[in-house]
Amino acid sequence: MNDLLKRRLTIVLGLLLIVGGVGTCNKLKESRTSPPRTEPPGQTRAVRTLTAENGPVRLSIPITGRLRAMDRMLITAEVGGTLQRTGKAFREGMTFNRGEVLFRIDDGEVRAQINAQQSAFLRTLVQLVPDLRIDLPGQAVKWDAYLKSVPVDGALPELPKLESEQERNYLAGRGVLDQYYGIRALYERLGKYVIPAAFDGVVAAAGVEPGTIVTPGTRLGEFIAPNSLELETAIGAGELSLVKVGDTLRLTSTEGPGSWTGRILRLGESIDVPTQTVKLFVQVEGKGLRDGQYLSGRIEAGSLNEAVSVPRSALLEDGALYTVKDSVLAKQPVSILHQGVEQAVVQGLSDGQVVVTDRLSGAFEGMRVAPVKP
Repeated sequence: MNDLLKRRLTIVLGLLLIVGGVGTCNKLKESRTSPPRTEPPGQTRAVRTLTAENGPVRLSIPITGRLRAMDRMLITAEVGGTLQRTGKAFREGMTFNRGEVLFRIDDGEVRAQINAQQSAFLRTLVQLVPDLRIDLPGQAVKWDAYLKSVPVDGALPELPKLESEQERNYLAGRGVLDQYYGIRALYERLGKYVIPAAFDGVVAAAGVEPGTIVTPGTRLGEFIAPNSLELETAIGAGELSLVKVGDTLRLTSTEGPGSWTGRILRLGESIDVPTQTVKLFVQVEGKGLRDGQYLSGRIEAGSLNEAVSVPRSALLEDGALYTVKDSVLAKQPVSILHQGVEQAVVQGLSDGQVVVTDRLSGAFEGMRVAPVKP
């Protein structure tokens, strides 16, 4: 009986503990207050800007390039042999006048070949003249005189004029024409053993010394005319209409003082695909200029009225610009009057409008920004 009573009391107490625990949990849950949820503050991006001011915009095309001699000889050996000493050493910085010998290659072997073939040619003529007196008596006197004019060692005179097809065929059959033109070919080759200066100039690079054995194709040196210089540069394809051959400009060097006058000589015919630029060549004259020197300048190409100049990188794909109003981005359509490599000239902006000059990735209208003037 006592055991039964104890068991009932235990069950009742357990139920009371469970009910009390549930009630306590509900009271604790009701007493908890959630803190108010706040949205994270919006991020503001700093952007560089300019303030639009409409007015005349001068179209100025900046250029930079390297001077290069227009008269330039890249000297390469056409024949083989040993380089000989000349009256003046071919050294970098040495000057030569037009016609002076730059290089001389030993030509003893080819001269010996000429003497041998010219002697054989004489023998052929000696045998030819008596036969002509019989076969073509009217031509014998002419060829006898030519035989007497041919030296064993010396320049070969021109052939007499062939007056008939019969005479031509007669000489060809005896091998006279073959021998004559073979000797002339050797004389042409002989001329390649001496390399003269084609113009007054200076040695820009020297690669070989006297005594060196060279072969056909060996690079011997470089010879330039220092007073005939041109600047090679490039301009944007959209700027071609603003320049023409004969325009002048001022050029300066970052390596020292001085300025020089340049004149546009010619324009390239093709557009470079990756850069969308066209080559421009400018003739430059004056003292203190050297081959390989870098110069920079600007081509002045007139002006456009009531316009604003902005960085080309600020233009969007649809040709509009981003402006800033109340610290948020707004898209502003504009008319593009001119696009250069670096700058673009536009119309459609109001005076005082704040224009974004940065190229923004992931930008959109309404984005919060903080304008920063350069």
